[in-house]
Amino acid sequence: MSDYLDVAVVRIQSWLSRVPDLRGRRGASAMIRRATEPVAIDSLLTGWQDHAERCTEAGHVDGVVPLLLHAEDEETQRRVERLVVGHLREWLPGASLRSTLRRGEDWLAAHDGAPACWERDWPAAVSEWPLGKECDWCQTWPANGHRWTGAQENPKREELCPDCLLRYEHGKPRGDQKEPAPGTERELLERWEKQYNTAARVPNKFPDLVEEFGERGDNTHLATVYADGDAISRFGKELHKQRSRGRGDEFDMAKAIDEATWTALLKGIEAVKDPETETLPIVAHLVGGDDVLVSLPAHRAWLFALQMQRKFYESLRESLKTAGLGTIKAPTQSVGMVFHHHSSPLATASDLAEELLKETKREHRSSSASLAWQDITHDGPHPVGRGGITPETLERCWGDLTKLSRLGGSALANLAKLARSNDQQRLRQQAERLGREELVARFSSETIRLADAVGMVRWWKEWS
Repeated sequence: MSDYLDVAVVRIQSWLSRVPDLRGRRGASAMIRRATEPVAIDSLLTGWQDHAERCTEAGHVDGVVPLLLHAEDEETQRRVERLVVGHLREWLPGASLRSTLRRGEDWLAAHDGAPACWERDWPAAVSEWPLGKECDWCQTWPANGHRWTGAQENPKREELCPDCLLRYEHGKPRGDQKEPAPGTERELLERWEKQYNTAARVPNKFPDLVEEFGERGDNTHLATVYADGDAISRFGKELHKQRSRGRGDEFDMAKAIDEATWTALLKGIEAVKDPETETLPIVAHLVGGDDVLVSLPAHRAWLFALQMQRKFYESLRESLKTAGLGTIKAPTQSVGMVFHHHSSPLATASDLAEELLKETKREHRSSSASLAWQDITHDGPHPVGRGGITPETLERCWGDLTKLSRLGGSALANLAKLARSNDQQRLRQQAERLGREELVARFSSETIRLADAVGMVRWWKEWS
């Protein structure tokens, strides 16, 4: 039996998105990458090799430091824990951390759902009404320095806290000013060029993203998409069971999931990218393990999410077949998706997307892919209990949703109002006046409720 210690950033999407400046979020992504990349952890453990080593079996996930402990006494294990926590706190002063010790025959066995030996939270410091000025970005800590931000022709002096000062520094492009700092977006561009043999770039600001890729006359809204794999722990248990029977020893679970996540993201972007431009219509905040947090123009979100969910499952299924494990059910991917104005706080959208994701996973018991969505502009910032949609249902209703989207705004508004009032007689009469009786009748509790469908097509786009 071996001991495995994970030290990880928790509530990572909230920490990433709590600043309004895109450079600050990109800087946070770069900070996480540099703090937890294998070379940084190997260097940190120099001289500690008798007590711990980086767990290569766990793969690499931004924001997680996985260790295989050689020391068995608790005091030495705690010293290793404090070493790593101190390292992460230096790089990520405003992030919350959690350390967890698990025990098993190997890494997979230790993470098969058995309770942790111990777990400890390391919350970030909280400011209590400081005498100094609060940070202009996160509005959480007192500022202790300033930087000039914004466009060169219109610079703005902003007072920043230690965490946001680091974000600012690490969000700077390296070399070519169009090249993002190392982090999620740098890896996205590298993978895109390798996959499609063509260079790409990403938008510099949210307004640029919606103005360039939003629909003409309706280019003000984004969708923030948070995706996560379903039943990954059950998947690990099944793999461990197969290994105990002498099968699948060569299958690398962590690598397969990471590759499936990236492959799915690229496929989703490909589905909604304009072929005539090298700019990708997306801002990637976090991609790690089976987690994805991105923002893209509202009208491109439905096709993006559907394609991403499809490819995640297909990629893992193919990996399992190649490894001779085709009898194992491949994990699916669920999504929380929030539509919002590009100027509204990303933190509000990402927190809501996370809550929607949790709700739809509970509803479907993480046994199948699903997608929960909400429109902050029309539904407000708190969950409305709409429930999730399976990819199969979305595919089945795709043509009907496209037809529904062609109705005028006032017609859709009237249909939504009558659907919410449950006045079936007037609803049928309105459908008859529109000449859409059969179309309206196809939306129901067995497919997609009409009121929900009207909300969905508010941000719909026809694709050839």
